Amino acid sequence: MTRQIAISEEAYERLARLKDNKKSFTKVILELTDKSRGDISDLFGAWKISDAAAERLKSDIKRARKNFLDKGYFKGKSQ
Repeated sequence: MTRQIAISEEAYERLARLKDNKKSFTKVILELTDKSRGDISDLFGAWKISDAAAERLKSDIKRARKNFLDKGYFKGKSQ
């Protein structure tokens, strides 16, 4: 059975960008709404690292961010 729905031009354009010649709009919508793909929040706590390793990682990220900002790649506010 088919149904007819009305969507905005913007919604149509977004769906069309996700669609290729091998996919129908139905297939794109089904992929986007597939509950079996899970939710990113399901991954919370999945990566087991020590507190020390987490602190090193946080420090490395801050250092990389500072280097990035210092080189002028981003013209926004530095933190």
